[in-house]
Amino acid sequence: MREPDADCWLHPDVEVRSSPVAGRGLFTTVELPARTPVSRLGGTLVDTETLRRLIETSEEYVDAIVVDDDRHLLLPPGNSNHFGNHSCDPNLGWLDEYTLATREYVPAGSELLSDYAMSTVDETWFMRCHCPSYRCRQMVEGGDWRIPQLQQRYDGWWVPYIQRLVDAARAGR
Repeated sequence: MREPDADCWLHPDVEVRSSPVAGRGLFTTVELPARTPVSRLGGTLVDTETLRRLIETSEEYVDAIVVDDDRHLLLPPGNSNHFGNHSCDPNLGWLDEYTLATREYVPAGSELLSDYAMSTVDETWFMRCHCPSYRCRQMVEGGDWRIPQLQQRYDGWWVPYIQRLVDAARAGR
């Protein structure tokens, strides 16, 4: 696993706007072909114990994704990448442990959305979802990577660590 950059990068044609999904979100101002990188996350790698301690003691929102066993990328505060919203029918997926890209062609003006289940394995984490997708699960949980339909739908688009877990689970079936 390579080290992350210190800061995050966002595609120059992506802007933060009011979102019908939640608060503010990331929107493309141009058409984006499939597999276009739109967000590269940076920050600091921390272990699970450190991440839990930060979540418990911080007065600010702690934004992090899993990148390997007992390794989480802690995003620096104050960057626009923080406004990436969740959908149970996302148009983004992971190219590598730090890069989100379009899974399909995305028209100009569209909100860029990822399924948070693609980047967490924390069994204690959950979030209520109100996305407008007919696939909305109502509750997004840290163990959602185990759902066979999601394993199939997101095959090749999970954070690489979770993709390895998915592949191992499938081999064990």
